[in-house]
Amino acid sequence: MPNAVLVFKKDLPRGSFCVYQSRPDFDLTRVKQTHSNIVLNEKFCSEQVADGIVGDSKTPLAILTADCVPILLLGEHGHAMVHAGWRGLESEILRHELIEKIKPNYAFIGPHIKLDQYVVQSDFKSHFSNPKVFQAKDGKIFFDLLAMTMIQLNEYFPGIIIEESGIDTFTNELFFSYRRNKTTDRNWNIYIP
Repeated sequence: MPNAVLVFKKDLPRGSFCVYQSRPDFDLTRVKQTHSNIVLNEKFCSEQVADGIVGDSKTPLAILTADCVPILLLGEHGHAMVHAGWRGLESEILRHELIEKIKPNYAFIGPHIKLDQYVVQSDFKSHFSNPKVFQAKDGKIFFDLLAMTMIQLNEYFPGIIIEESGIDTFTNELFFSYRRNKTTDRNWNIYIP
């Protein structure tokens, strides 16, 4: 099997956030993602159903995406990797008690679909009450995953430092995007402590 292609790397205050086009050849911890608000401790989550992993070891944590938001949180008592699509944000996955316990003070938001590409139907607006996360243009309604993520991070963790990759998975063909072409491939977002 060929080596996984690294398409993005960001050095962080602690460790690195990397995105690979397939599973890299090193040990890591991941979960079976289901667009839930379930978060597990890394010691108990290998291949379990969840959309967030909290830990404090040196083992890399992986979250797979194909337009959803991968979020890394660094805190006083550990770190967390979170898969947050609209369902996870609606069910407030970032407010999970295991995430709160690490006392996040820094967040990195990885590559995801941007506002200009995320078209939704009008009934979708019932999922989020904040009008700032929607934009109407040319007869279409667009949803801003980044804005919703940042609103929640700032609300749940006052004073948190937030950085963002600036990469749109829909328009940047180095990244997989389900909305672009219905791919079954996934971006391997990995936090390497």
